[in-house]
Amino acid sequence: MNLLLMFTYGVSLQKWYNLGIIYREFEVYKRLVQRNLTLFIITYGDQKDLEYSSLIRPINIIPVKNIIASKFSFLQKLKSFLLPFRHRKVFRSVDIIKTNQMEGSLIACIAKLIFGKKLVIRCGWEWFRTYLSDYKIRTNKNPIKYVIRYIRMYLIEFFAYKIADGIILTNEYDIQFIVQKFGINKRKIKLIYNFIDTTLFKPLNKEKEEKSVLFIGRLTQEKNLFNLIKAFNGLDGFSLDLIGDGPLKHELEKYAKKLDANVNFLGIIANNKLPELINQHQIFVLPSFYEGNPKVLLEAMSCGAICLGSDVIGVNNIITNKKNGYLCETTSEGIREAILDISQNSDENKKISKNAREFILANCSIPSVTKKELELYEQFSKQNDRLKLKGKN
Repeated sequence: MNLLLMFTYGVSLQKWYNLGIIYREFEVYKRLVQRNLTLFIITYGDQKDLEYSSLIRPINIIPVKNIIASKFSFLQKLKSFLLPFRHRKVFRSVDIIKTNQMEGSLIACIAKLIFGKKLVIRCGWEWFRTYLSDYKIRTNKNPIKYVIRYIRMYLIEFFAYKIADGIILTNEYDIQFIVQKFGINKRKIKLIYNFIDTTLFKPLNKEKEEKSVLFIGRLTQEKNLFNLIKAFNGLDGFSLDLIGDGPLKHELEKYAKKLDANVNFLGIIANNKLPELINQHQIFVLPSFYEGNPKVLLEAMSCGAICLGSDVIGVNNIITNKKNGYLCETTSEGIREAILDISQNSDENKKISKNAREFILANCSIPSVTKKELELYEQFSKQNDRLKLKGKN
Protein backbone atom coordinates (compact mmCIF):
# COMPACT_ATOMS: atom_id res chain seq x y z
CA MET A 1 0.00 0.00 0.00
CA ASN A 2 1.35 3.44 -0.96
CA LEU A 3 0.44 6.51 1.12
CA LEU A 4 1.11 10.12 0.13
CA LEU A 5 1.10 12.57 3.06
CA MET A 6 0.60 16.19 2.03
CA PHE A 7 1.86 18.75 4.52
CA THR A 8 -0.11 21.82 5.48
CA TYR A 9 0.64 24.71 3.11
CA GLY A 10 3.91 26.40 4.12
CA VAL A 11 5.04 23.68 6.54
CA SER A 12 8.34 21.84 6.11
CA LEU A 13 10.32 19.17 7.91
CA GLN A 14 12.85 21.87 8.78
CA LYS A 15 10.07 23.79 10.52
CA TRP A 16 9.03 20.65 12.42
CA TYR A 17 12.65 20.23 13.49
CA ASN A 18 12.95 23.86 14.65
CA LEU A 19 9.75 23.48 16.68
CA GLY A 20 11.17 20.36 18.29
CA ILE A 21 8.31 18.10 17.13
CA ILE A 22 9.76 16.15 14.20
CA TYR A 23 10.58 13.01 16.20
CA ARG A 24 7.14 13.02 17.81
CA GLU A 25 5.28 13.50 14.53
CA PHE A 26 7.14 10.70 12.76
CA GLU A 27 6.42 7.98 15.32
CA VAL A 28 3.14 6.71 13.84
CA TYR A 29 4.52 6.82 10.29
CA LYS A 30 7.52 4.74 11.37
CA ARG A 31 5.15 2.03 12.54
CA LEU A 32 3.03 2.25 9.41
CA VAL A 33 6.14 1.78 7.27
CA GLN A 34 7.01 -1.28 9.36
CA ARG A 35 3.59 -2.67 8.37
CA ASN A 36 4.56 -2.70 4.67
CA LEU A 37 3.26 0.78 3.87
CA THR A 38 5.34 2.87 1.45
CA LEU A 39 5.35 6.51 2.47
CA PHE A 40 5.69 9.61 0.27
CA ILE A 41 5.71 13.09 1.83
CA ILE A 42 5.18 16.38 -0.03
CA THR A 43 6.63 19.20 2.08
CA TYR A 44 6.85 22.93 1.48
CA GLY A 45 10.54 23.00 2.39
CA ASP A 46 13.66 23.08 0.24
CA GLN A 47 16.37 20.44 -0.32
CA LYS A 48 17.30 20.57 3.38
CA ASP A 49 14.18 18.51 4.08
CA LEU A 50 15.85 15.55 2.36
CA GLU A 51 18.29 15.38 5.28
CA TYR A 52 15.52 13.96 7.47
CA SER A 53 14.95 10.88 5.30
CA SER A 54 17.07 8.85 7.71
CA LEU A 55 14.37 9.18 10.38
CA ILE A 56 12.11 6.77 8.49
CA ARG A 57 13.23 4.15 5.99
CA PRO A 58 11.98 3.69 3.37
CA ILE A 59 10.56 7.17 2.84
CA ASN A 60 10.27 9.43 -0.19
CA ILE A 61 10.49 13.12 0.68
CA ILE A 62 9.42 15.57 -2.02
CA PRO A 63 10.22 19.22 -1.11
CA VAL A 64 8.42 21.73 -3.34
CA LYS A 65 9.58 25.13 -2.11
CA ASN A 66 11.82 25.73 -5.14
CA ILE A 67 9.04 24.69 -7.54
CA ILE A 68 6.49 27.19 -6.24
CA ALA A 69 9.01 29.93 -5.37
CA SER A 70 7.88 33.50 -6.05
CA LYS A 71 8.32 36.98 -4.58
CA PHE A 72 4.55 37.14 -4.18
CA SER A 73 2.76 34.86 -1.72
CA PHE A 74 -0.42 34.67 -3.80
CA LEU A 75 1.61 33.42 -6.78
CA GLN A 76 3.18 30.75 -4.59
CA LYS A 77 -0.27 29.52 -3.62
CA LEU A 78 -1.39 29.51 -7.25
CA LYS A 79 1.71 27.56 -8.27
CA SER A 80 1.01 24.99 -5.55
CA PHE A 81 -2.14 23.94 -7.43
CA LEU A 82 0.14 22.68 -10.21
CA LEU A 83 1.80 20.13 -7.93
CA PRO A 84 -0.48 17.23 -9.00
CA PHE A 85 0.70 17.84 -12.57
CA ARG A 86 4.39 18.45 -11.74
CA HIS A 87 4.48 15.26 -9.65
CA ARG A 88 1.88 13.24 -11.51
CA LYS A 89 4.03 10.08 -11.41
CA VAL A 90 3.93 10.16 -7.64
CA PHE A 91 0.20 10.85 -7.47
CA ARG A 92 -0.49 8.04 -9.93
CA SER A 93 1.63 5.55 -7.99
CA VAL A 94 -0.05 5.99 -4.60
CA ASP A 95 -3.22 4.36 -3.32
CA ILE A 96 -4.19 6.94 -0.70
CA ILE A 97 -3.64 10.69 -0.37
CA LYS A 98 -3.75 12.06 3.17
CA THR A 99 -3.72 15.67 4.33
CA ASN A 100 -2.13 16.66 7.63
CA GLN A 101 -4.46 19.62 8.25
CA MET A 102 -7.31 21.30 6.39
CA GLU A 103 -5.33 24.30 5.15
CA GLY A 104 -3.78 23.29 1.84
CA SER A 105 -6.17 20.36 1.38
CA LEU A 106 -7.54 21.70 -1.91
CA ILE A 107 -4.46 20.40 -3.73
CA ALA A 108 -5.16 16.90 -2.40
CA CYS A 109 -8.82 17.26 -3.46
CA ILE A 110 -7.79 18.23 -7.00
CA ALA A 111 -5.41 15.25 -7.14
CA LYS A 112 -8.21 12.91 -6.07
CA LEU A 113 -10.48 14.19 -8.84
CA ILE A 114 -7.73 13.87 -11.46
CA PHE A 115 -6.22 10.53 -10.49
CA GLY A 116 -9.16 8.84 -8.74
CA LYS A 117 -7.24 8.05 -5.54
CA LYS A 118 -8.69 7.56 -2.07
CA LEU A 119 -8.57 10.76 -0.04
CA VAL A 120 -8.26 11.03 3.75
CA ILE A 121 -8.78 14.47 5.28
CA ARG A 122 -7.24 14.72 8.73
CA CYS A 123 -7.79 17.62 11.11
CA GLY A 124 -5.74 17.69 14.29
CA TRP A 125 -7.96 20.66 15.03
CA GLU A 126 -11.05 21.68 13.09
CA TRP A 127 -10.02 24.74 11.05
CA PHE A 128 -13.42 26.41 10.62
CA ARG A 129 -14.64 25.83 14.19
CA THR A 130 -11.35 27.18 15.51
CA TYR A 131 -11.75 30.31 13.37
CA LEU A 132 -15.23 30.94 14.75
CA SER A 133 -13.97 30.46 18.32
CA ASP A 134 -10.97 32.70 17.71
CA TYR A 135 -13.11 35.53 16.31
CA LYS A 136 -15.23 35.58 19.46
CA ILE A 137 -12.27 36.40 21.69
CA ARG A 138 -10.61 38.97 19.41
CA THR A 139 -10.67 42.62 20.40
CA ASN A 140 -9.72 43.97 16.92
CA LYS A 141 -12.68 42.54 14.99
CA ASN A 142 -13.07 43.41 11.31
CA PRO A 143 -16.53 42.33 10.06
CA ILE A 144 -15.61 42.53 6.36
CA LYS A 145 -12.52 40.36 6.73
CA TYR A 146 -14.53 38.01 8.93
CA VAL A 147 -17.21 37.48 6.28
CA ILE A 148 -14.64 36.97 3.49
CA ARG A 149 -12.67 34.41 5.51
CA TYR A 150 -15.88 32.78 6.73
CA ILE A 151 -17.08 32.16 3.17
CA ARG A 152 -13.64 31.01 1.98
CA MET A 153 -13.11 28.56 4.82
CA TYR A 154 -16.67 27.25 4.68
CA LEU A 155 -16.41 26.48 0.95
CA ILE A 156 -13.00 24.79 1.31
CA GLU A 157 -14.20 22.56 4.14
CA PHE A 158 -17.53 21.80 2.48
CA PHE A 159 -15.74 20.68 -0.69
CA ALA A 160 -12.99 18.74 1.10
CA TYR A 161 -15.29 16.89 3.48
CA LYS A 162 -17.81 16.05 0.76
CA ILE A 163 -15.33 14.43 -1.63
CA ALA A 164 -13.16 12.78 1.04
CA ASP A 165 -13.36 9.01 1.34
CA GLY A 166 -12.36 9.17 4.99
CA ILE A 167 -12.15 11.91 7.62
CA ILE A 168 -10.02 11.74 10.76
CA LEU A 169 -11.01 14.02 13.63
CA THR A 170 -9.58 14.10 17.13
CA ASN A 171 -12.62 14.85 19.30
CA GLU A 172 -16.37 14.33 19.40
CA TYR A 173 -17.13 18.06 19.35
CA ASP A 174 -15.53 18.42 15.93
CA ILE A 175 -17.42 15.39 14.63
CA GLN A 176 -20.74 16.86 15.75
CA PHE A 177 -19.74 20.24 14.31
CA ILE A 178 -19.04 19.06 10.76
CA VAL A 179 -22.04 16.72 10.70
CA GLN A 180 -24.33 19.62 11.61
CA LYS A 181 -22.53 22.37 9.68
CA PHE A 182 -21.80 20.52 6.43
CA GLY A 183 -24.22 17.59 6.47
CA ILE A 184 -21.41 15.02 6.39
CA ASN A 185 -22.23 11.33 6.68
CA LYS A 186 -20.96 10.31 10.12
CA ARG A 187 -20.04 6.83 8.86
CA LYS A 188 -17.00 8.13 6.96
CA ILE A 189 -15.64 9.96 10.01
CA LYS A 190 -13.18 8.20 12.29
CA LEU A 191 -12.34 9.45 15.77
CA ILE A 192 -8.61 9.12 16.37
CA TYR A 193 -7.02 11.08 19.19
CA ASN A 194 -3.67 12.74 18.68
CA PHE A 195 -1.02 10.17 19.56
CA ILE A 196 1.44 10.26 22.44
CA ASP A 197 4.70 8.35 22.84
CA THR A 198 3.80 6.78 26.18
CA THR A 199 7.26 5.21 26.49
CA LEU A 200 8.80 8.70 26.45
CA PHE A 201 6.05 10.61 28.23
CA LYS A 202 5.69 8.60 31.41
CA PRO A 203 5.89 9.08 35.18
CA LEU A 204 9.50 9.43 36.34
CA ASN A 205 10.94 9.06 39.78
CA LYS A 206 11.58 12.79 40.08
CA GLU A 207 11.13 14.98 43.11
CA LYS A 208 8.57 17.64 42.27
CA GLU A 209 9.32 21.24 43.00
CA GLU A 210 6.82 22.43 45.59
CA LYS A 211 4.13 24.84 44.35
CA SER A 212 5.51 24.79 40.80
CA VAL A 213 3.18 25.21 37.81
CA LEU A 214 4.06 24.54 34.17
CA PHE A 215 2.52 25.76 30.90
CA ILE A 216 3.65 24.53 27.47
CA GLY A 217 2.38 26.00 24.20
CA ARG A 218 2.27 28.94 21.83
CA LEU A 219 2.23 32.36 23.49
CA THR A 220 -0.91 33.49 21.71
CA GLN A 221 -4.24 35.07 22.58
CA GLU A 222 -6.32 31.89 22.62
CA LYS A 223 -4.10 30.38 25.33
CA ASN A 224 -5.45 32.91 27.87
CA LEU A 225 -2.00 33.64 29.30
CA PHE A 226 -2.72 37.12 30.64
CA ASN A 227 -5.35 35.65 32.96
CA LEU A 228 -2.95 32.84 33.85
CA ILE A 229 -0.23 35.31 34.86
CA LYS A 230 -2.75 37.46 36.71
CA ALA A 231 -3.79 34.36 38.69
CA PHE A 232 -0.27 34.25 40.18
CA ASN A 233 -0.67 37.77 41.55
CA GLY A 234 -1.39 36.83 45.15
CA LEU A 235 -0.38 33.15 44.93
CA ASP A 236 2.38 33.37 47.50
CA GLY A 237 5.13 30.82 47.10
CA PHE A 238 3.90 29.56 43.70
CA SER A 239 5.97 29.83 40.53
CA LEU A 240 4.93 29.58 36.86
CA ASP A 241 7.22 28.31 34.10
CA LEU A 242 6.18 29.04 30.51
CA ILE A 243 7.68 26.90 27.73
CA GLY A 244 7.10 28.12 24.17
CA ASP A 245 7.25 31.18 21.99
CA GLY A 246 4.81 33.37 20.13
CA PRO A 247 3.71 36.90 19.19
CA LEU A 248 2.66 37.83 22.74
CA LYS A 249 5.96 36.97 24.40
CA HIS A 250 7.18 40.53 25.02
CA GLU A 251 3.77 41.77 26.17
CA LEU A 252 3.48 38.85 28.57
CA GLU A 253 6.96 39.49 29.95
CA LYS A 254 6.06 43.14 30.60
CA TYR A 255 2.75 42.13 32.20
CA ALA A 256 4.42 39.61 34.53
CA LYS A 257 7.00 42.20 35.54
CA LYS A 258 4.28 44.80 36.16
CA LEU A 259 2.39 42.43 38.47
CA ASP A 260 5.63 41.22 40.08
CA ALA A 261 4.44 37.66 39.43
CA ASN A 262 6.88 34.77 39.78
CA VAL A 263 6.92 33.81 36.08
CA ASN A 264 9.82 32.32 34.11
CA PHE A 265 9.91 32.33 30.29
CA LEU A 266 11.94 29.30 29.22
CA GLY A 267 11.56 29.58 25.43
CA ILE A 268 11.25 26.60 23.06
CA ILE A 269 12.42 23.24 24.36
CA ALA A 270 12.66 20.10 22.22
CA ASN A 271 9.71 17.75 22.62
CA ASN A 272 11.86 14.83 23.80
CA LYS A 273 13.19 16.98 26.68
CA LEU A 274 9.72 17.79 28.04
CA PRO A 275 8.94 14.61 30.06
CA GLU A 276 11.67 15.39 32.60
CA LEU A 277 10.43 18.97 33.01
CA ILE A 278 6.77 17.92 33.30
CA ASN A 279 7.72 15.42 36.01
CA GLN A 280 9.52 18.11 38.01
CA HIS A 281 6.41 20.30 38.34
CA GLN A 282 3.54 19.90 40.75
CA ILE A 283 0.85 21.12 38.33
CA PHE A 284 0.48 21.37 34.55
CA VAL A 285 -1.94 24.08 33.38
CA LEU A 286 -3.71 24.74 30.07
CA PRO A 287 -6.12 27.69 30.56
CA SER A 288 -7.10 28.15 26.89
CA PHE A 289 -10.30 29.81 25.65
CA TYR A 290 -10.68 26.91 23.19
CA GLU A 291 -8.72 23.86 22.01
CA GLY A 292 -8.86 21.01 19.49
CA ASN A 293 -7.11 17.95 20.91
CA PRO A 294 -4.08 19.51 22.61
CA LYS A 295 -1.02 17.27 22.51
CA VAL A 296 0.68 19.10 25.37
CA LEU A 297 -2.23 18.23 27.67
CA LEU A 298 -2.18 14.59 26.53
CA GLU A 299 1.59 14.43 27.04
CA ALA A 300 1.33 15.88 30.54
CA MET A 301 -1.43 13.39 31.43
CA SER A 302 0.73 10.57 30.05
CA CYS A 303 3.41 11.64 32.55
CA GLY A 304 0.85 11.29 35.33
CA ALA A 305 0.92 15.05 35.93
CA ILE A 306 -1.85 16.75 37.86
CA CYS A 307 -3.42 18.68 35.00
CA LEU A 308 -5.57 21.78 35.25
CA GLY A 309 -7.49 22.78 32.14
CA SER A 310 -10.15 25.33 31.36
CA ASP A 311 -13.70 24.04 31.13
CA VAL A 312 -13.97 24.55 27.35
CA ILE A 313 -14.42 22.48 24.18
CA GLY A 314 -11.29 20.49 23.44
CA VAL A 315 -10.32 20.21 27.10
CA ASN A 316 -13.46 19.15 28.98
CA ASN A 317 -13.89 16.15 26.68
CA ILE A 318 -10.47 14.93 27.85
CA ILE A 319 -10.45 15.95 31.50
CA THR A 320 -13.22 14.78 33.79
CA ASN A 321 -13.10 17.09 36.79
CA LYS A 322 -11.43 15.52 39.82
CA LYS A 323 -11.24 12.13 38.09
CA ASN A 324 -8.25 12.41 35.72
CA GLY A 325 -7.56 16.13 36.17
CA TYR A 326 -9.13 19.42 37.19
CA LEU A 327 -11.30 21.90 35.29
CA CYS A 328 -11.55 25.63 35.98
CA GLU A 329 -13.08 28.82 34.63
CA THR A 330 -11.03 30.90 32.20
CA THR A 331 -10.93 33.88 34.61
CA SER A 332 -7.84 34.63 36.68
CA GLU A 333 -9.91 34.06 39.83
CA GLY A 334 -11.07 30.65 38.58
CA ILE A 335 -7.51 29.60 37.73
CA ARG A 336 -6.18 30.80 41.08
CA GLU A 337 -8.88 28.99 43.08
CA ALA A 338 -8.27 25.75 41.18
CA ILE A 339 -4.50 25.88 41.77
CA LEU A 340 -5.09 26.35 45.50
CA ASP A 341 -7.61 23.49 45.48
CA ILE A 342 -5.13 21.16 43.78
CA SER A 343 -2.37 22.01 46.24
CA GLN A 344 -4.62 20.98 49.15
CA ASN A 345 -5.72 17.61 47.69
CA SER A 346 -2.50 15.57 47.89
CA ASP A 347 -4.20 12.26 48.74
CA GLU A 348 -6.83 12.59 45.99
CA ASN A 349 -4.17 13.65 43.47
CA LYS A 350 -2.46 10.23 43.58
CA LYS A 351 -5.59 8.60 42.18
CA ILE A 352 -6.10 11.42 39.65
CA SER A 353 -2.51 10.98 38.42
CA LYS A 354 -3.05 7.24 37.89
CA ASN A 355 -6.35 7.83 36.05
CA ALA A 356 -4.73 10.39 33.75
CA ARG A 357 -2.03 7.94 32.69
CA GLU A 358 -4.57 5.14 32.13
CA PHE A 359 -6.74 7.42 29.97
CA ILE A 360 -3.79 8.14 27.66
CA LEU A 361 -2.73 4.49 27.43
CA ALA A 362 -6.27 3.51 26.42
CA ASN A 363 -6.88 6.28 23.86
CA CYS A 364 -3.66 7.94 22.70
CA SER A 365 -0.78 5.46 22.69
CA ILE A 366 1.15 5.05 19.44
CA PRO A 367 0.12 1.38 18.98
CA SER A 368 -3.55 2.33 19.49
CA VAL A 369 -3.48 5.21 16.99
CA THR A 370 -1.42 3.22 14.45
CA LYS A 371 -3.92 0.38 14.59
CA LYS A 372 -6.86 2.71 13.97
CA GLU A 373 -5.16 4.44 11.02
CA LEU A 374 -4.11 1.15 9.50
CA GLU A 375 -7.66 -0.18 9.79
CA LEU A 376 -8.87 2.79 7.75
CA TYR A 377 -6.23 2.30 5.03
CA GLU A 378 -6.83 -1.45 4.84
CA GLN A 379 -10.54 -0.77 4.41
CA PHE A 380 -9.74 1.32 1.32
CA SER A 381 -7.31 -1.32 0.06
CA LYS A 382 -10.03 -3.99 0.25
CA GLN A 383 -12.43 -1.70 -1.62
CA ASN A 384 -9.84 -1.23 -4.37
CA ASP A 385 -9.30 -5.01 -4.61
CA ARG A 386 -13.05 -5.58 -4.99
CA LEU A 387 -13.24 -2.97 -7.75
CA LYS A 388 -10.33 -4.62 -9.59
CA LEU A 389 -12.06 -8.00 -9.40
CA LYS A 390 -15.28 -6.51 -10.76
CA GLY A 391 -13.32 -4.95 -13.61
CA LYS A 392 -11.79 -8.30 -14.56
CA ASN A 393 -15.19 -10.00 -14.53
